[in-house]
Amino acid sequence: MSVPPRTRFEAVVRPVTGQFVVFRIDSPNFKLTKSQLARPVFALGFSGFPSIEEVEAAALAIPAFLIGIKLDDSRKASCRQATTAAAIAVLSRRVGEIYVRSRQPDYSAKHIFSGHQFAVEAWGKAS
Repeated sequence: MSVPPRTRFEAVVRPVTGQFVVFRIDSPNFKLTKSQLARPVFALGFSGFPSIEEVEAAALAIPAFLIGIKLDDSRKASCRQATTAAAIAVLSRRVGEIYVRSRQPDYSAKHIFSGHQFAVEAWGKAS
């Protein structure tokens, strides 16, 4: 028979750096077809989008593991937007609020343009 613990504790999460990086790609102003949503974002011909090589190079500069956080309005002033290449690298390997660089990327337009931002605490020279 197990005995319940006698000690109680409370975990408090506090930012370490106080600065945050937001990874987000806004969807285009027009509706994409089903076939376009299934294609990789690189194949859609949008101007200003990086190549797959640039995205993979950006992924190497990002830590191997990131946990996303929800930002309240008071922290939005200390945010900076990641580059498009870094945002695609992170969003393509993200599931929920966790990014793992070793995951197989999903570059489909449906996944990348999901509209969900991914915010993490800044590290070193964040992209």
